[in-house]
Amino acid sequence: MPWVHEHYHVTADPAQTIVGGLSYGGLAAAFVGLRASEIFGNVLAQSGSFWWDKDPEEDIQQESIIQQFITSPRLPLRFYLEVGLKEDWRWIYMVGCNRHMRDVLVLKGYEVHYSEFNGYHHHVSHRGSLADGLLALVGKEPEIEVKDGAIDR
Repeated sequence: MPWVHEHYHVTADPAQTIVGGLSYGGLAAAFVGLRASEIFGNVLAQSGSFWWDKDPEEDIQQESIIQQFITSPRLPLRFYLEVGLKEDWRWIYMVGCNRHMRDVLVLKGYEVHYSEFNGYHHHVSHRGSLADGLLALVGKEPEIEVKDGAIDR
């Protein structure tokens, strides 16, 4: 983020900054929010792999991201979670684990926008809803302030 701020005119306000991802990327986005809420105040997780709780290389059980949110203090974060109703396969119940994550976050007092759609675990299923998530999290137009005749957003 320091490099981005140095090279681009973007906000440093966590309330206007989103980290997001799809599948494992959604899991990673939630983890980044948990560990860096002072930078990213919004998490957009499309079909987050919230079922994951072990290192596949070493088969070592680790604390799931859901459990980490249960045991951590509430942070200044907002969430957009979505999952396709046809995403369940083998032993992974994507709908259930995303609903569980949503319920935990709501019980902890987080603002959560949640959506289910009639689709599969594929980037094509999420392409239209990415904008929905962005708008839900920071979709309002920033207030315009005039300073010395110049517009500042």
